[in-house]
Amino acid sequence: MLPLKRLEEIKKILTENKQADVISLAQTLNVTEATIRRDLEKLENEHFLTRTHGGAVLNESKHTEVSLFAFQEDNIERYQNIGKIAAQFIQNNEVVFLGPGTCSRFVARNLADKVNVTIVTTDVMAAHDCSLYSPNATVILTGGNLNPTTLELYGQTTDHFLETFYFSTSFFDIDGITMARGYSVSSLNKAFLTQNVLKVSKKSFALCPYDRFDVESYATVGDINLFESVITNERVADSFKEYYFQHQIQLFATFNIL
Repeated sequence: MLPLKRLEEIKKILTENKQADVISLAQTLNVTEATIRRDLEKLENEHFLTRTHGGAVLNESKHTEVSLFAFQEDNIERYQNIGKIAAQFIQNNEVVFLGPGTCSRFVARNLADKVNVTIVTTDVMAAHDCSLYSPNATVILTGGNLNPTTLELYGQTTDHFLETFYFSTSFFDIDGITMARGYSVSSLNKAFLTQNVLKVSKKSFALCPYDRFDVESYATVGDINLFESVITNERVADSFKEYYFQHQIQLFATFNIL
């Protein structure tokens, strides 16, 4: 286990249990007690915990601070399931694009068993999650202008960088789908990015939780037939299920997970 991942696991254990001892942590994480003591020292320097004789206790004041990368939305199960489904379509030795958005973060978290996979993304959060949860994957951030609110990269530098790739598989986080307007996203930059990467992708998937159907977002990407494959939840409206079936568009929902 990588040191960063081990520190995150220790934080998780302390957050849940408020305290932990060195022996138990060493056994749980399969490392030496000396390694755990060094980890606890690092976390104490961050004021996350206070070391005690034989262990550590959580600093409650630190616990109330929210990490920049922490996921802060309720009902994350819908994203988790979409991420699990999407990961099934990523094969070893592929170069994969993850578009900006919450769904991409959960795709990135489900690649730990993949071999020689390269993830290219414009989303700083997705890159972070991939490095943390799927450390065997190679992660490439495109560069470009940084949106300070969404932590997405965009602009000419981003566009020129992406022109050098041809992606085996691409995933796009879609913010709205309607029959009349088709697929839409939250910004023009995201719309242009999606349209451009679609041109250099062998396979492309739209990622869209059920509550984004019958919703119009800011910028149109393309009509309802743009994607050949859509990943969502089983609660998606029957009208969309029927349309996709009739038009031979593949629809994958949580009930597809084995």
